[in-house]
Amino acid sequence: MTDNIVHFKTNFEQFPATADDSLNHLIEIRQEYCDEVSDDVLEAVTSVLHSYGFQIKSEEKHIKDIVFLEEAIKALLYRYKKIPHGMHEVIDATITLTSEAADELEKIKKRVD
Repeated sequence: MTDNIVHFKTNFEQFPATADDSLNHLIEIRQEYCDEVSDDVLEAVTSVLHSYGFQIKSEEKHIKDIVFLEEAIKALLYRYKKIPHGMHEVIDATITLTSEAADELEKIKKRVD
């Protein structure tokens, strides 16, 4: 007799209840997207390095360099999406953009646009 019972899904997705919850959910989605883009960029970078003969080894120093690069890419993407990242303070405190570098960036931007 119980063979004819249809079981329906009981764990429905919970939608944000408040504006703050919605904003936090949106930030999470943007962060996940940036993380996926970062993974793709890092994969492309390591592939290009490999094609030029640079073999990324499983040594601690190489792994630390890759992790640093990955976090720098994430910091770039997060800043674009207005998501805080721990490296933003480090970058802002240690990197000074000269007027020559700013001019070069403008030239590159004009070519890309």
